[in-house]
Order: sequence, then C-alpha cells, then structure tokens
Amino acid sequence: MKKVVLAGGSGHLGRLLAELLIKAGMKVVVFSRSKVDKTMEKVDYVYWDGETLGDWVGELEDADTLINLCGKSIQCRFTKENQQTLTNSRVVPTKLLGEALRSLRRPPRLWINFSGISIFGGKENLHAEDSTDYGVDFLSVLAQEWEAAFVDIPLRNTQKVILRISPVLSKGSGMFAELHPLVKMGLGGKVGDGKQMVSWIHEHDFVQMVKWVMESKEPAPVYHACSSDTRSNKDFMRVFREEAKISLGLPVPVFMAYVGSFLKGVDVSLLLQTVPATTKQTIEDGFKFKYNYLHSALAQLIKST
Repeated sequence: MKKVVLAGGSGHLGRLLAELLIKAGMKVVVFSRSKVDKTMEKVDYVYWDGETLGDWVGELEDADTLINLCGKSIQCRFTKENQQTLTNSRVVPTKLLGEALRSLRRPPRLWINFSGISIFGGKENLHAEDSTDYGVDFLSVLAQEWEAAFVDIPLRNTQKVILRISPVLSKGSGMFAELHPLVKMGLGGKVGDGKQMVSWIHEHDFVQMVKWVMESKEPAPVYHACSSDTRSNKDFMRVFREEAKISLGLPVPVFMAYVGSFLKGVDVSLLLQTVPATTKQTIEDGFKFKYNYLHSALAQLIKST
C-alpha cells in the first residue's frame, strides 16, 4: 500500500485529497499542528509544529509521495505583520521538510509543493507554466519566495514538482461557497470594472490533477492547477447568474469593494487584482479535465448544492 504524506493537510483541500487517495487504496498520513486532530477516519494524524524536527520525520521514510499544502489562509489584511506571518507559514515548513528528507535513507519518490497562480498577479495577457513574467504585488512575491525555498533544496532521490493552485470551486469552501448565496440574492454583479481576470479549477479536477501528477512517470517541474477557461470577473459573474437562473446581479463599485473587504477583514486586492493565469503544460502532458469550462463547472456545483 502506497503511503502519501500531506503536510498541513487538515484544511479543506487536504480533506478533498485525503478522500480521493483513500478511495484509491493509499495510506494517508497528515501532519497537523493540532494534537487532537481526528477530522477524518482512516487518516493517520501526526503532530508537528511545522518549525522543528521531531518524531514526525520517521513518517516520511518509505513514503511514496509528500504533498506540502502548508500556509495560513490569505483571507486577511496584508499588514506588515500579516505578510510576515503568511510568508513564514509557507517558507519555514518547506525548508524544514527539505531538511527532513535529506536525513532519510529511503525518502519519498516524489515531493509535490503547492504554490499559487497569484504569482502572475497584476500582469497582462494570459500566463501558462512556461512564463516567468511574474507580478510584483505581495501575493506574487509570496509565491516567488515560496517556490525559491522549494527549488533551492538539493535532493538526489526525490523528484520535485511545483503545483500552482488557482481558486478551487467547491461546495464546501472558497470562492463558490461564498459567491453562491450572494448570487441567489441578486448581488452577483461585477466587481469594479469587472476586467480583472479570474482563474479557477473545479474541485473534482483539482484532486484528480494531484493524483495524475503522482502517477506521471516524468512530470514537468511546474504545473498550473487551473482551467484553461480563464474569464474576466464580469464574464465569470454573468455565467454564474446564468447557471443559477438569476437575472439580477447588482455590481459592486470600487469604493464598495474597499468597504466590504474592510468589514470582512481581508485585503481589497483579493477582489480587484487581476490574476491572468491559464494552463498549457497539463493539457500537453495528457491531463483530461472533466470540468474545463465554466458553464459546466458551475452547473454541476449548483445542482449538487
């Protein structure tokens, strides 16, 4: 039985992955900062603090794959203190995992390290895996620093893959879960001028893509976990209303975006910043999306809600 270790896998995405991997007959170990974490049955939870070596290192011996999902949620204001916290929550565990792997006799065959398509925040045109024209805002720099920490770790016997995650459309959490109630109330209009690009991936394709990378004999060093059907915010919300059978969608002016983000305690850039990312490498390497088009992705989620 293959063993897969999810570092920082206690959140929503980690649970989605664990469910799929268990169904595929794999043993799943989750490194968690909670000493009493028993969120899912059939998952072995092992305590770690994400900062120091400990008994958890032994769980990596003979594991097939390590998946690093560590990182505090970006749903906050980007104060200097929060920026440092967000950076440390990604870079520190990544370096620590690298140190742990280098101490093993039989390290994992594969290490998948998450990052974000936000690395292209604020840029023009669409950017696939072969682009290095990165943004300069905080989230872009955060992704660059996270990836640099991962790339700089020398490993002889472990293949490394960066998986840049876009917002995952899911019934249980994230963008869809937040927007669906607003759309039903007639508040699902464009934000600002609506020109900011929105990258996304359906939850089914997200977990299947991770499994596909694990099964690839020679995976590329970087993949984008996002649909190729990137839309402007205005178009994204139009399709959302169409699939929800809602005709009214009141727009959110820029000043209201600032007010709303302040009241929610998040940075306004999460609403107004363009993230023009797409994927090319996954399709060229043979991944088959089930929900590559926004209409079908939203239709399935709305129907199942």
